Amino acid sequence: MSKNFAKPYRPRVPHLQKTISPVIDSLVTMETPDTAGPDSPPANTYAGVALLGWMERSQAIRFLTEDCWFEPALTESAAESLWLEWRGRAASLPAREASVPEPLPLTQAENAHAARFLQFVGSIGLSGVEVIKIDPMQLVAGQYHIAIDVAATHAQRCADDSAWIERLLPTSPSNPQLNMNFLRRNMDTEVVIDLPHGEFIFGVHPHGGFGPKELLGHVMAVRAGKRLLLGKGYHRLFARVSAVGGSLPERLSLVGLDPTSVSPPSASSDADGLDIFGARPALFADFFTEGLAMPVYLRKKRYQLQIHARWIATNES
Repeated sequence: MSKNFAKPYRPRVPHLQKTISPVIDSLVTMETPDTAGPDSPPANTYAGVALLGWMERSQAIRFLTEDCWFEPALTESAAESLWLEWRGRAASLPAREASVPEPLPLTQAENAHAARFLQFVGSIGLSGVEVIKIDPMQLVAGQYHIAIDVAATHAQRCADDSAWIERLLPTSPSNPQLNMNFLRRNMDTEVVIDLPHGEFIFGVHPHGGFGPKELLGHVMAVRAGKRLLLGKGYHRLFARVSAVGGSLPERLSLVGLDPTSVSPPSASSDADGLDIFGARPALFADFFTEGLAMPVYLRKKRYQLQIHARWIATNES
């Protein structure tokens, strides 16, 4: 890859192929500053894409220097220069209304699945959730990077529309196998739990015991003022849009609508209007837009829950 952004700046959603692989190819071969790399991802990395221009300065520098692979490694100064270029592109966009996408009627099969999904989330304590069918490209994005290789794993598990609907709005828990290691030091104890992904917490189970709890993996949106923010499910939705070539009506998706909402701050410190309430918020479509979506190699992460229990004795007051 060359040192200069060779392709002209054209905010658009290009036509995508029917599989994830051409999406990876089209993004990874984009000419971007200082992102030279091999034809295939280096060891322990994922092919990814980032909306660098919408990140805050400190967030972007940390992302580029700690979460991304570059050869040679970026200095903080080089990372800031790279961020400033992509920030300028985002800031030069015309103002966006980014209004709530219009909900569309559900088919009979979609209504049946929505009922099963709502029954499932109700059984695990989530109330007030709705299911809507929308064009996901119009959702406001608050997460600014996606691992394309992770998205591809979702696509590989979905052979038909019913599998996709279950992937977007699951109706049962996944119950993955977890590896736990217990260590005792006198009266103190330590438990280390290896996780298959990062969406786990250590909490109380319905039966009363403590342990790892997997967060529900589903596509969820939340109201943010007059907009609809994608809260969860970025990889699943990216996989879905890519798998159908980005075409309509195939990319229309079922989304869980959270009953809560995000309120705008009393005063915004973002002069460029690039936050979720600003004049130029990131849209989910921008992950597919040449000139706004930056191809990156994301460092693979390992996830653990590390629980430490310290035995103490204190005097009664």
